[in-house]
Amino acid sequence: MVSRYATLLVLSLAACSKSPAEPDPPPSAGPQTATVAPLAWATPAAWTVQDPPKNGPKKAAYKTTKAGDDKEEADIEVFFFGTGAAGDPEKRFKEWFGQFDGDVGAQAKRESFDVGALKVETVEVAGTYKIALGPPVGPKKRAAMQMVKENFRLVGAAVKTPDRGTWFFKMSGPSDSVQAARDAFRTMLQSAK
Repeated sequence: MVSRYATLLVLSLAACSKSPAEPDPPPSAGPQTATVAPLAWATPAAWTVQDPPKNGPKKAAYKTTKAGDDKEEADIEVFFFGTGAAGDPEKRFKEWFGQFDGDVGAQAKRESFDVGALKVETVEVAGTYKIALGPPVGPKKRAAMQMVKENFRLVGAAVKTPDRGTWFFKMSGPSDSVQAARDAFRTMLQSAK
């Protein structure tokens, strides 16, 4: 019986005599896509930092404090859509204006200023804000259901860089909260580098 076990042991050792598997070679160093260096800015201390999604165009998110009789804070979001046509400010502004009832874009308050080599364009609109509660459908690409919020305001900015594309900053929320945070928002834009 011992010799039978010894034979099995010898056979199993012979079967396992191969050296451990070598790790897979690293993937070939094919063409690499260049990454765009991120924009940097100073976040106002009174704002609460939110976690943005790990992927996608949203790069940062914040909440302000409530002001006046507002029931909620304003939201600040920072987006980067790439260096191509997706970074067209007018396209993004039009999309933002479409979140309000009526033709608010025609009455939008606009301003431009420079921050070093950066060009900043701002827009501001107010009115009835519509929050989509589902995916857009139909020829006008509107959500079948929307939450409507009265007396909302949006202050948005496109920060154009010479070598890192256009970055978008959007502050939206109840009018008093947005107006109370307007100076801090502008200070954040002026700190961009």
